[in-house]
Amino acid sequence: MSTSARSHRSVVLWMYENDNGHIPKQQLCELLEEKGFVVFSDFDMRQCHVISGKVYTACGRCLSEFDALFHMNADEQSPYQADILRALQDSGVAVVNECVSFFNCRDKFKANQLLRLHGVNVPDSALLGGQIDDAVIHQLFARWGSLVYKPRSGHGAVGVMRFEVAEQFIDFIQATAHFLGDYYVEQYIEFGDYDCRVEIFNGEVMGGYSRKKKHSFKTNISAGGEMTPRELGGEVEVARKAAQVLGINGTIVDMVQSTADGQFYVLEVNPLLGIFVESAMRAGTKMPDTEPDERYSYDRLKLDSIACYIDALPARPSLISTL
Repeated sequence: MSTSARSHRSVVLWMYENDNGHIPKQQLCELLEEKGFVVFSDFDMRQCHVISGKVYTACGRCLSEFDALFHMNADEQSPYQADILRALQDSGVAVVNECVSFFNCRDKFKANQLLRLHGVNVPDSALLGGQIDDAVIHQLFARWGSLVYKPRSGHGAVGVMRFEVAEQFIDFIQATAHFLGDYYVEQYIEFGDYDCRVEIFNGEVMGGYSRKKKHSFKTNISAGGEMTPRELGGEVEVARKAAQVLGINGTIVDMVQSTADGQFYVLEVNPLLGIFVESAMRAGTKMPDTEPDERYSYDRLKLDSIACYIDALPARPSLISTL
């Protein structure tokens, strides 16, 4: 990249395109270009490679020469892609969400531990190895009643299972210990029919909504959950604190309100802002094909906030003189 070509700030976008994701991606491109950015988004991070500390796309474009990367792509993540993300940040690119907070949120065990340490309401939890003594499992069930097993990474509640009998969970460990390294479990919180989701970017609430469960305990859209508008209240401050504790810039904080004590419990602080709800609803694949009136989430507010945040990031002056 020549000095003349480097006269404008530059940004890389790695965003999902399914469920109408191409619409907000294009809108964000346009907003950033209006602010004077050179925007590059025609690549797949899973196909990138690193040579001598610099990250290149499959077609040879050096991503390490860009000022910033905004990533929001849950479905196309891989362990290799995670290494590419780290390498980009290590090479001097400002990554949003940045790597430490992103990976802490992705690891449900680490996130639960950090939130608890800082006084955020979370379910009781345990991390168990494949050689765990059966007596410990029986003690957990005696104390909690039932528990939920969660893969430590992943999204959409894939692999999340509820166990109500200790023997069932012991059988599960025996059947899977040869390929699962550990077992992260949480106490199941009874919460009624609705969860609560609060979207946050840069400390500000972007919107919020609920999902009504059709599954016996999952509210996820992939498990048949239905979107429903929600008037936000006390859960907002819980969500803000959770995002602040984990240092995550863009997130959706998933919570439920316990029927036992009426308090909100944080189930997950998502490592990404998530889907643009209105665009996805219009796609009619994972959500109802309706014409939402911004009762669920505020797509344009999110896009404007992301563009303004990237615009406020410092440029990389050292690159201007050396490239």
